[in-house]
Parts: sequence; C-alpha cells; structure tokens
Amino acid sequence: MDKKILVIIDAIADAKTSILHAKQKAKGVRHIDIVAFSYEDTNSILFSIPPEEALAIQDKELGKIRDTLSPLIDSHLEQGSYTFQTLWHESPEQWLANELDTSAYELVIKTRHIDAETQFSELDWQLIRFSPLPLYLAADNKWKNNTNVLAALDLGSEKATKYRLNEAMIKMGLAYAADYKSDFFACYTVHVSPFLRDLGLVFSDEQVINAYEKLPSAQRALIESYNLKEKLEIKAGIVEQVIPSIAAKLSADLVIMGTVGNTGIKGHLIGNTAEKVMKLLKTDIFVIPPFDN
Repeated sequence: MDKKILVIIDAIADAKTSILHAKQKAKGVRHIDIVAFSYEDTNSILFSIPPEEALAIQDKELGKIRDTLSPLIDSHLEQGSYTFQTLWHESPEQWLANELDTSAYELVIKTRHIDAETQFSELDWQLIRFSPLPLYLAADNKWKNNTNVLAALDLGSEKATKYRLNEAMIKMGLAYAADYKSDFFACYTVHVSPFLRDLGLVFSDEQVINAYEKLPSAQRALIESYNLKEKLEIKAGIVEQVIPSIAAKLSADLVIMGTVGNTGIKGHLIGNTAEKVMKLLKTDIFVIPPFDN
C-alpha cells in the first residue's frame, strides 16, 4: 500500500504551492493529509483570558482558516483522496516529531518562505533539523521546464550510514527526474581549506585530479551501480559555495540533501553543512533525515 503524503501549512498565502506539489506527487493515487496550523499565546503575566473564551477564540481563528483554504484545496484536489484539518499548536515540528504516527507517511511537503531578507522561516529551519520524515520544501507553484535534479552526495565517508543516505538521495533523485522528465545529476565536493589555499599550500585543481579513484570503494560501487559516473560532478572548494554553483551550472530546480542531525548548541547556533548550503539556494529543496545506526 502506498504511503500517504503530509502537507503542512503555516501561512494561507503559501498554501497553493505545497498543495500543487502534493497533487503532482500523489498522481491521483496516494492519499494526502493536509494540516494547517495556527497559534497565538493569549495569556500574559498581567492579563489572562478565561479558558472557555480562549477556546472560542481558537475555534473562530481555525474556522477562518478552514473557510479560506477549503475552496482552494477542493478546486485542486477534487479528483484525489485527501483529508484537511486545522490545529491550534505552538510547534508544528514537535507535533510532527512527537504526536503523529509518521510510519504511514512517505514525506512531508511545505512551502518554503523566500523574501528579500530571508530564505527560510523559523519553522522551515525547525523542520529541516528535526523532521523524522523526508521534507520537501517547495519554492514555486510548479516545476519549471528545462530544469534538472541535483543530489549533493557525501562520497568521502566510509560510514555505512553515509552510504545508505547517499543511496536514498540517488533513488529519490532518479524518481523525481523521471516524474519531471528531466535529467538527474549528482555532485561531490572535495573540501579545500581556504587558509591553506591562500597560503599556496594546496590547489583546487590538484585536489580534483583522480578524486574519483580516491573515493572509498563502496561509494564508487554505489555510483557505478546506478550508472552515474558520467553524471557525477566533482569539484574542490568549500561545500556551501560549490553546491549552489553546480546547481546553477546544471539549471537544477531541485536540490536533494541529507542532514547529519546536529542538535543542541552546535546545531542551533551554527547549523550543519547542509544548512549553510541551503541559505544560498533558492530552488526546491528535498531534505532526507539521517539514518540511525
């Protein structure tokens, strides 16, 4: 049985984008669960609303969301199978991670927030860091013509978890490329220290020479098992600069990445490599969570 698709909506203005992407992925066969969130802290130290009045306010606000979104959802998903609910919840990412049985779902789709100042909302970042499901952050209403799919692989590691994550990204990338009738590419960044490069102790071109042959044998076998050697871009430099550069070069409108699951102080303050890369991408982004040992 096909797993369901989950759509999270936190802003009415952005709802159409995620709904259309879910429709394309569902293909009229898979069930779509749509959940729209709203929350406002109505209490303070100096002022408190009686519980029954607070519930009335919540029902009224959620009712407005239902009245606005229901016609939009019906118009786009009338031929498909879906459910729509509204929730009053302060932390959608906690609801997803702790309160929902995610075993029934293949992925979660959400519209990413892009404006003149920011590339992601706070909820976007929380989902990137903590979603137990693969996360598709959609930047536009529909897939553009003549664009491609790019998976950013970590091929230098011998860890089994990295191998599995790379394979998951390749499988997902090939599936999306087939859906979009576009080409699939993969990339790998050979890290070069800017400090050593500026001192003239290492050179980017030298690091790329024979880089493929220097990869762990299991990672090379993975690439060759999917016939991707000619579709693999290897470039030396800093990851957060290399991947956006390759994505632009290949006209990729979807970039697939894996996360390492940084949490605590390090994860919240400086983020992991994937987060640094994402800040420079304006494409759709598909984030695959880390595999457990």
